[in-house]
Amino acid sequence: MTTKPKRANKPDVVKNDLLNAAGQILVTNGIQAFTLELVAKEANVSKGGLLHHFPNKKALLDGLFKREMDLFKHEIIASMEKDPVEFGRAARAYIGLNQDGAKETPVIIRHLLAAMLIDPQLSQEWIQHYWRVIRSVGLFETMTPALLLACMAADGLSLWDILEADILDQKTRDGLHGLMEQLTHESGVLRL
Repeated sequence: MTTKPKRANKPDVVKNDLLNAAGQILVTNGIQAFTLELVAKEANVSKGGLLHHFPNKKALLDGLFKREMDLFKHEIIASMEKDPVEFGRAARAYIGLNQDGAKETPVIIRHLLAAMLIDPQLSQEWIQHYWRVIRSVGLFETMTPALLLACMAADGLSLWDILEADILDQKTRDGLHGLMEQLTHESGVLRL
């Protein structure tokens, strides 16, 4: 006689629960205290169940990083779709100029960056994945020096946010965003 399993077989749900738990543990405990046992417990999944979806800690971190990059890609695409001006559209979306409300860099990114800094192999793999994602949205198809400068400035501000370096007041930050926006227009001429 067969009995029904206690839990319906929904691998995508379990995988998502594991990634959510991994993100929560990473943010709460940091990369040094991040263990598969903690993730399995937080997700209410056996360690064997976790290992079925993610065979090791690196695979779990990879899954978390790739999910964050997918979210980032979808934000860029949604922003590009709202922008009526073709020139510089991808750069403005990358910088976040067309997003509703100012969005902070997700805390999870800070912890994934910490993981990258302590593992050179992970860093190289994730950097390559990051650039594939960025290229897939067309950011470099019509890149000019002005657009590149605007994107690099946004990267610098994002890094300061990730590291929680509170060194700019809001007026200065708004001024920098204004300059970056000017760089994303066809003239690309700064008006200081």
